[in-house]
Amino acid sequence: METYSWYNITVVCFAAFGSLFTGYSLAVFAFTIGQPTFYSSLGLEQNSTAPGYSYTSEIIGASNGIFFGTGFFGCFLAGWAGNRFGRVNGFRIAAVTGIIGGILQCASQSPVMFLVARAVAGLAAGHTMAAMPTYFTEVAPPHSRGLITGAHAIFINIGYCIAGWIGFGCYFTPGSAFAWRFPFSVVCIWGLCLLAGSLYVPESPRFLVQHDDHQKALDILIRLHRDPRDPNNTFARQELQMIVQKWQTEKEVVKRDGRWRLFTKKANRQRLFLAWLVMVGGQNIGPLVINNYNVLLYGSLGLGSTTSLLLSAVYNSVGLIIACIGGLIADRLGRRKALIAGYVSITCVFAILTGMIAKYNTTPTKSWATAATTMIYIYVVCYNSFVDLNQFTFATEIFPTHVRNQASAVAISGLFLADILWLNLLPTATATIGWKYYLVFACLATVHTVYLAFFLPETSGWHLEEMDHVMTTGGRNAQSQLDDENIKGVGDSNHVEAIASETQLQGKE
Repeated sequence: METYSWYNITVVCFAAFGSLFTGYSLAVFAFTIGQPTFYSSLGLEQNSTAPGYSYTSEIIGASNGIFFGTGFFGCFLAGWAGNRFGRVNGFRIAAVTGIIGGILQCASQSPVMFLVARAVAGLAAGHTMAAMPTYFTEVAPPHSRGLITGAHAIFINIGYCIAGWIGFGCYFTPGSAFAWRFPFSVVCIWGLCLLAGSLYVPESPRFLVQHDDHQKALDILIRLHRDPRDPNNTFARQELQMIVQKWQTEKEVVKRDGRWRLFTKKANRQRLFLAWLVMVGGQNIGPLVINNYNVLLYGSLGLGSTTSLLLSAVYNSVGLIIACIGGLIADRLGRRKALIAGYVSITCVFAILTGMIAKYNTTPTKSWATAATTMIYIYVVCYNSFVDLNQFTFATEIFPTHVRNQASAVAISGLFLADILWLNLLPTATATIGWKYYLVFACLATVHTVYLAFFLPETSGWHLEEMDHVMTTGGRNAQSQLDDENIKGVGDSNHVEAIASETQLQGKE
């Protein structure tokens, strides 16, 4: 019977230190720019009306731009390292890089040194952003994959939450560089936790099968999915058989098509484009623009520094609670329903929020500031309930095993690419067109909603080895073969590339 064991849960929790590291690394700078001593320590002007503030604005923009720029390349590093050295060794590479980045950020003495530190930190964050959901997908049973892979987004939100409250607490150490250096030093703690956790978590069974270590893969599957009601471990053995059969077919594809098969095969390109659009779409609806600049956004609504930091911390705490609820309903709703519901609701919320910010700019009253702040909280409820968790699950589960690590890395790199654009445009856009900048996200949300409604298949409940069938049928009006305890032919009949290749060979003969 399909299930997951306590060992499966502890594996996810230990590995999720990588997700927590990602979330904290993404969030910590948002609270740093609310600390007065950050500016004085690096010789930056904090007063937005002073002549030298333009340089400060450039450094803030560059800090985000460089972080997400190297994060983009970190995704590709995750794809390469995960295939070359294994998923777990890839975690260790990311952890060491992250620790170095945390040390450099904490010890920065000048804007230049800080930008270099942000580059190293971004590389590590990009690595873990892409590596963790791929691993979670490969160790999760089909009907719980939304929850288990969703742990990536949940722990990212834990990282955001911790960063928020640390930033708020450190604000009350005026006149001390501790207020901004300590939050960056905590990055090292999460890196060390990930490094320690990598000693406990097992290698991905699918990676082991790719390297012909079937017995070790079976041992791990049995531990991950052990069921006291099934002393023969039937489900684990059937899953291994399915993985092995599928890999036998995919191995021939790998030999024949070479290293660029992800881009040279139409089926792979179509999936890659869809997954990439899901990840880019998740950022085109504005979450990190709000997350990374919410302190400044609250300030633009007339709220003080202390209130802005407190609201940001509460915002991230609400996001964490909602993400946990989203994890519980992910497999019940399925990817398609959840994502479309999320996009529709966010489109409405962003349109209303934009109108309220516009109204506040013309009539700066406390009531309009309160209304806009409320809509920001409703936004995170919609985003974390339906979009945040499911986008990572979908982007990692739809690919064949032989390209999953690279394809997931490319798809998730779209997140960083979109954020580079939006975060770097934000300071200039808000200074020139103001509230109209947020109209862009409302329009993009509408476009993505329409696209997903037509092209997004339902992948929930299917085994990874059955995704070829899902992508051709949309996942509707069918049943998982392993649910029927019938896995005959899965490895040699469902792979769309293999079908096409076999037909070509028969024609030649």
